Amino acid sequence: SIGVAHKGVPFVGVIMDPFRDELFSAVKGHGAFLNGAPISVGQEGAIEEAAVAAGSPPAPENMAPSLRGITALMPVCRTVRMFGSAALHLGWIACGRLTAYFEPDLNSWDVAAGAVLVREAGGRLADLRSGDEYTLKTRALLASNGRTHDAIYRVLNAP
Repeated sequence: SIGVAHKGVPFVGVIMDPFRDELFSAVKGHGAFLNGAPISVGQEGAIEEAAVAAGSPPAPENMAPSLRGITALMPVCRTVRMFGSAALHLGWIACGRLTAYFEPDLNSWDVAAGAVLVREAGGRLADLRSGDEYTLKTRALLASNGRTHDAIYRVLNAP
């Protein structure tokens, strides 16, 4: 993936999936595309309909929060999956294959391209811990189609 930011704001995003021969692309203010065709996030409106991807953080201290999130979501959403690529998870939200994705520890280079895609496709990204809107400094991420965002956030942050 390649993400370009201007003055701290992700502006251009490109993600290539060589295994599916798919190219996701977006420019802020100009929409999101898959192989040149316009895309948008899925229409799921309830958490029970949500297909959620969970990240698999490599640091041992981040495994517990990830597993807690999976355990909390499995009884209330349609399915939880782990595919292993933050960029592709975000591309899949942008085109409606996934409803949401969370991971407790990411870097800006993992997310910048996908952030543009998700936003341009009508979705939402936020800090998984605080709920604040995503910035390049955000490490813990929740990305979604927007419609299910608040419900998923509540489940992931329940005591």
